[in-house]
Amino acid sequence: MTALNLQSLDPAELLPTPEVPEHYGPRNEEEARVHALVKEALLAGPGKTYPTVADLIDELRAGIPRRP
Repeated sequence: MTALNLQSLDPAELLPTPEVPEHYGPRNEEEARVHALVKEALLAGPGKTYPTVADLIDELRAGIPRRP
């Protein structure tokens, strides 16, 4: 009797490998502006702790200007 090759295939090996960009970071002026704002916020120091989510929402709403 001949031996059967019952090896299973991993579907991940059948998919093409995604292209990885040469570098990560902003690709245009708008992304550079957002990147700078996020970096500034991350380096700004410790954040503020709110007792409840409602308190956070109240402060966020207070900072958003109302439409006329």
